[in-house]
Amino acid sequence: MIRVDRFIPAALRACPRRGPAARHLFVLAGVTALSAPLLALLYHYLGYAAAGTVVLGGALVMVAAPFTLNAGVKLAPARDLFIGALYALKIWLALHLGGLGAPTLGWFALCPMIALLVGGLRPGLAWAGIVLLTLMALFAHERSAGALQPHPVSDPLALQLAGVVGLVVLASVIVGLAVGAGKPRS
Repeated sequence: MIRVDRFIPAALRACPRRGPAARHLFVLAGVTALSAPLLALLYHYLGYAAAGTVVLGGALVMVAAPFTLNAGVKLAPARDLFIGALYALKIWLALHLGGLGAPTLGWFALCPMIALLVGGLRPGLAWAGIVLLTLMALFAHERSAGALQPHPVSDPLALQLAGVVGLVVLASVIVGLAVGAGKPRS
């Protein structure tokens, strides 16, 4: 397993509360770096290369976010940069894959989950509120203007499966980090 501590500034690493949060942010960036190219390839295979390009762009920001800690950026802005990139990516995908019917809509849940993991209750609730307002805005838009048309991917069922599998895996990683998976139990 790659040790992320060497990437975290010493003062932050020494803090009992913020050190683990910074580690979690680096682990999530690593997961993003590994999974985004696979997702981009999937979108390309399904005939929607533009979505793959957007995924890679969002992933670049997400992967860079924890490294801003080494430039003197505080943990909260680095966390919000990571989550903000994920949030913007999910908005783009929702708007281009069918709004409330988009197979990637459930991924919005990761925004407050990551905020809870890396920042605690207050940022978690703030991101939950942002996500809920976004979902309500999508609902209101679709009620007034009609459903958004999804991009005609070649295999919507494969995209749905990949989306659910990815969400389960990433949610499990986040919860595993929160409960300290891998640590010996006494």
